[in-house]
Amino acid sequence: MQQYWQQWSEKFTQMSLREKWLVALCGFVIIILCLFTFVVEPALKSTQSLYKQISNTKLSTQRLEADILVMTAKLKKDPDQELNLEYKRLMTESQVLSQQLAEIVESLIAPSEMAQLLEDVLAGTKGLRLVSLESMNAESIVSDEKNKSFSSYYLHPVKIELTGSYFAIVEYLETLESLPVKYYWRAFQYSVEEYPTARLVLEVYTLGTRQEFIGG
Repeated sequence: MQQYWQQWSEKFTQMSLREKWLVALCGFVIIILCLFTFVVEPALKSTQSLYKQISNTKLSTQRLEADILVMTAKLKKDPDQELNLEYKRLMTESQVLSQQLAEIVESLIAPSEMAQLLEDVLAGTKGLRLVSLESMNAESIVSDEKNKSFSSYYLHPVKIELTGSYFAIVEYLETLESLPVKYYWRAFQYSVEEYPTARLVLEVYTLGTRQEFIGG
């Protein structure tokens, strides 16, 4: 292996400056592709899956809210056994969806711990410098508050920006992915400012039942 490396080093030394730049550029592109394939892409797929689940829950919630309002109006005008049964069915379905959301929230890291988690992992990774750590505004997962059981759930995003070497950033991302706690990736932006220093802007989020500032 050492002999092969020496031969490659000698060949690289004999190359022209233009050829050396081309080889370095190709190596950098390969590294970025590997980073995206093995670290970023799996995390983004997991996030997209949750977004789809939340979106489906939103649609189901909105349909239930409309049906419940219709049933409530009919019950006030002309209540009968059939309408009562339908009303109970809708309420049961609403409770099931609410329970599903509660289970998702329970499995995730608490909003108050999200920013501290990112900072703790950063402190344990050498070669990185924190630029900013921001807890963004909480967002309700439903568009209105007619149904209190669903409007009480909020998405809590946190944005972190840091600089460092490529390998330090990879170590940071891999450590985040290996943690036993659950959370989701929202956005990822990686750029090289001045080799070998790169900049990472990462947004992650968790879910909570209170619309509060979560620190950071």
